[in-house]
Amino acid sequence: MATFNKLLITSMQCALLFSILVNISTARELDNALLKGEEEYQRSCSLCHGEDAKGDGPYSIALVFKPSDLTQILRENDGEFPFLEIYFVIDGRDMTKVHGTRLMPIWGDRYNDESWSHASPEYSDTLVRGRIFELLLYLYSIQEPVK
Repeated sequence: MATFNKLLITSMQCALLFSILVNISTARELDNALLKGEEEYQRSCSLCHGEDAKGDGPYSIALVFKPSDLTQILRENDGEFPFLEIYFVIDGRDMTKVHGTRLMPIWGDRYNDESWSHASPEYSDTLVRGRIFELLLYLYSIQEPVK
């Protein structure tokens, strides 16, 4: 069963990455998505994870647990970037149903609340996914090489 779950997650990660790459048809669009992801990172993540994503943001000294070094995700996962897992960690809405409270904010709720000012509620999940995917692209782009 564990092998099936790993295969399912890997397949979903590949499908997710493929859909992102297909929908980003030009280098200009990719650059724009990365820029938006970096802006989102600086606005929402850098206070804890730091401007350079090393886990040393200004709030990190007041936290119970040191924030993760987000430039080491590839290294910590044997050269693979776990897009789907990180997506769920950032979104956070489904994780709290299973695991209870968590240390990191539930960005999916915040993004959902903010999206209603830009679109009708029926499209809010699409906007939430877009913001998280842009953030994922940015996080992928700042990974330190695996040796």
